[in-house]
Amino acid sequence: MTAAAHDLMTVASLTVDYRQQGQWHSVIRDLSLAVRRGEILGLAGESGCGKSTLASVLLGERRGERRLRAGSVQFDGIDLSTLRARELRRLRGVRLALVPQNGGASLTPTLRIGSLFAETLRAHRPHMNKAELAAEARRQLSQVGLPDPTGALARFPHQFSGGQQQRIALALALCRMPDLLILDEPTTGQDAMTRRGIIDLLIRLRLSSRMSMLYVSHDLATLSEICDRIAIMHAGEIVEIGQMEDVLLRPRHPYTRALVASIPRLEAPPDPALLPASRRTPERITA
Repeated sequence: MTAAAHDLMTVASLTVDYRQQGQWHSVIRDLSLAVRRGEILGLAGESGCGKSTLASVLLGERRGERRLRAGSVQFDGIDLSTLRARELRRLRGVRLALVPQNGGASLTPTLRIGSLFAETLRAHRPHMNKAELAAEARRQLSQVGLPDPTGALARFPHQFSGGQQQRIALALALCRMPDLLILDEPTTGQDAMTRRGIIDLLIRLRLSSRMSMLYVSHDLATLSEICDRIAIMHAGEIVEIGQMEDVLLRPRHPYTRALVASIPRLEAPPDPALLPASRRTPERITA
């Protein structure tokens, strides 16, 4: 794949292996993909198809049990494999950010939330004083719908629920204002109101800042609300990619058609056998 001027992240013919019991096994095979500047690209597929592995590789993360056997990953023309560890950390700290599926795992357990924000914000806005750092942290927490942002700054990560930890992780990533935000199932465990608020926030951010996003999820219904394009991943490969409307309305690959068919639809009548007993229509008794 040749990088176009409008592509921010380009993946070309990527093959990734994991070592298990002394043997290398491919989890991503000959995968090519591009995230354009200012777009939200959805990445959909079943659990275990390699979505989270791809998100990790796009951040330049290097692990001993994993190897990039072929292909390349370029961010804004920079081949990530050529960067030293310090250069990668700098890139991830400023221009690339991840919201992991388990947001709590990304929060340092021994630091209060206020300290986490101060540490992150100082790296990008060193001119801000203590009061300004706290005000910005409250603003970011309020944006993601966390109750009592002021009180939250004095608490530790373990004092929040899993869903609240996820929102804090999202707020920390957003306060960096990265060029590319990678979201790995960011609304998992959220209630409907919070999920709606997060999606609306991401749409506003894309419109106001032209931030590019890769939204990883198995939920096509959610992706259809927010993404411009969607890539369908199956067994370590991209089997279909295109504009959201085209893929959902005119799926070409059998796996894509199966995914689209699994989306719940309000107009479809419920199967009476699946309803709770209290909601089933009573059987007619005839003499």
